[in-house]
Amino acid sequence: MLDRRINPTRIVSCFVVFAAILSGCASQDQELKLTSVGQQQSFREDFTRAYCRRDSKGEMDVVLLDSAAEQTLAGQPCAAPVRQIMHIHVLWTPSREMKAVASNASIKWYVIDTQKPTEQLEYSGTGFVSFSDDEGSSTVSIRNALLKPSNNSAHLADPVGTSRLEGSIVARTDNSQVRRVLDDLHVGVAASTLTTPDRN
Repeated sequence: MLDRRINPTRIVSCFVVFAAILSGCASQDQELKLTSVGQQQSFREDFTRAYCRRDSKGEMDVVLLDSAAEQTLAGQPCAAPVRQIMHIHVLWTPSREMKAVASNASIKWYVIDTQKPTEQLEYSGTGFVSFSDDEGSSTVSIRNALLKPSNNSAHLADPVGTSRLEGSIVARTDNSQVRRVLDDLHVGVAASTLTTPDRN
């Protein structure tokens, strides 16, 4: 039987570190701002790498990783208590003249306990995403995105709640890295679903 006991110290420490990560400085190419609707407080997201791929139908996947997620993906030891990954799936390409009044992308943001990967917070929502291509990369702009908590972790506290996301990132075109990140996410999400206690 799984141990469902919650460590209060773990809740507090993860909350504090998570909030500190959110308020960190973003890298030059990654300028994402998260604004908590309930708290009316803004945070700068500290993602350090972004990769993208596009299929023949025009759909696009973008994955963003913080430094802890990078280390874990590379099989390196990670001292950070949580790692963050964001997945943006663009369903159709907007024209340059189109205003950000429609949603063309689904967005999922994962905060994962590095010691116990089945413990994670997930935020999901939709937004308007446009992009411009350069050689080997794409500049991706996110507007009118609204994310809501979509699951509850046993001991990772949610410090932001429903939030708005906006900003731009530069994503390197790398099909194999996108596939690796998404495969890892799918395994982790499936495991988390199996171990999450029923709260009904």
